[in-house]
Amino acid sequence: MKPRRTLPAALAGVLLAVALLAPASSSAFVVGVGDQNPALFENEHLQALGSKRTRLITPYDSVLHRDQRADVDAWMRAARRAGQEIVVAFNPPSGMACPNLNGKRGCRPVSSARYGKAFKAFRKRYPYVRIIQPWNEVNSLTQPTVYRPDAVVTYYDVVRKNCRGCTVLGADIQDLPNMVPYTRSLLAEFRRRRVPTPRLWGMHNYTDTNRFVKDANSSVRKLARLVPGKIWLTETGGLFRFQPQNARQTFRPDLARQARAIDAVFKQAGRYRAKIDRVYLYHWFAASTTNRWDSGVLDAAGAPRPAYRALQKYKRYFR
Repeated sequence: MKPRRTLPAALAGVLLAVALLAPASSSAFVVGVGDQNPALFENEHLQALGSKRTRLITPYDSVLHRDQRADVDAWMRAARRAGQEIVVAFNPPSGMACPNLNGKRGCRPVSSARYGKAFKAFRKRYPYVRIIQPWNEVNSLTQPTVYRPDAVVTYYDVVRKNCRGCTVLGADIQDLPNMVPYTRSLLAEFRRRRVPTPRLWGMHNYTDTNRFVKDANSSVRKLARLVPGKIWLTETGGLFRFQPQNARQTFRPDLARQARAIDAVFKQAGRYRAKIDRVYLYHWFAASTTNRWDSGVLDAAGAPRPAYRALQKYKRYFR
């Protein structure tokens, strides 16, 4: 038997310290930042974090319209110059208003043929985009898919078949009251259609993190128990202000609360690190005062809000 070799105590101590400081293994999540403004990638505060991942939301057929295509082109050029890995989520076509109100009927899912034509054109123009969310916030009343989980399966199947080797998320689900029954219906629809059940899902957990929901009642906990495979928090962050149509849910401007919500994002992702692989913060720049939503980590003058200082504590996750 060969004699056992032992490390000197000092060397063993150094190696232990390095192991404790090193990033976690494959169970550790990574963080990116989404914003519709291509100026994001030249922003000094983002660059200081070393963020390498980003996300764009665009109408599913924007590539087919010259003015919309120009905007996407500009964003893509900026993202590629910055060496960003890109996720794209598709939204309804420009001009579609959801839900249908006052007798209007324009909010309805687009056909498989129309979606397929647009997606093939998108792939041809942006072949380097390899991570796709076929439809954004599928269970929201602002989307034509809210009562049509079958349409979500259709779009997923179109992308899966026309984007070989791509990472395709099964659905982008918002933490709304209908989340659990909608997800169950969606899973049943995958089985009924005999489309392979996805092993990767997107989620927006704004309610959990901005209302500081306890884990026992959290939407992340519920979704983690429902869906197979992994979850990406494809939109999350701290709200500076939000004025929904239902005034009872108003978030008045509050910098301290927004910073606390950033901490809540990372704490929740860490709690579910075996399930959650990625986190995408939204958004970076402050919104205009006419916008009901503002989760920007910079203020209107471009200066960091306390939420940015909260992010600095988690810089290691932007690797």
